[in-house]
Amino acid sequence: MRRGITFRATATVSAVLVLVTTGCAGLGPTACTAVGYSDTVLVEIPGSADPASRVTGVVVCRGADCTPGEPSPPVQPTAPGDATPGAPAVGAPSTDALGPMDDTARSLVFPTATPDGDVWSVPTTTGTDDLGRVAVLGADDRVLVERDVRFTWVRHGGSEQCGGPSTAQVVVRLP
Repeated sequence: MRRGITFRATATVSAVLVLVTTGCAGLGPTACTAVGYSDTVLVEIPGSADPASRVTGVVVCRGADCTPGEPSPPVQPTAPGDATPGAPAVGAPSTDALGPMDDTARSLVFPTATPDGDVWSVPTTTGTDDLGRVAVLGADDRVLVERDVRFTWVRHGGSEQCGGPSTAQVVVRLP
């Protein structure tokens, strides 16, 4: 009889240890793995698959005042500030994708991608803003149309606590 109680106690303790050490018990903070994914903007341009459309590329930039195809000018400090050894210069963009940055520092340009029919897939970094601009390019990188867009990000992987790859889809119509 004593052997049955000892076996049950050992099994219970073992189960609790497995739950606690694997993070399944919900105790304490969630540990997220290193970010190893990117987000994607899907730009639908109705009619762009037709060679007569003259569409040769798409450029996406993020930030309220960005210009597609042009990297943002470096941010310069406006006044002397405290220096911290090993820290980024005052006014320099943060390297922390989730950290706060001003709109100028976040104006990043993302490369064009090959289309799949009328949809162009443009990879972006994680933590991409909700506002940006899209430029549809023609021959010699001439801008055919450029417009402000609002990205609505849909996560398709990862978790709510740790994030994961997300996609936003926008539609840009040719003139």
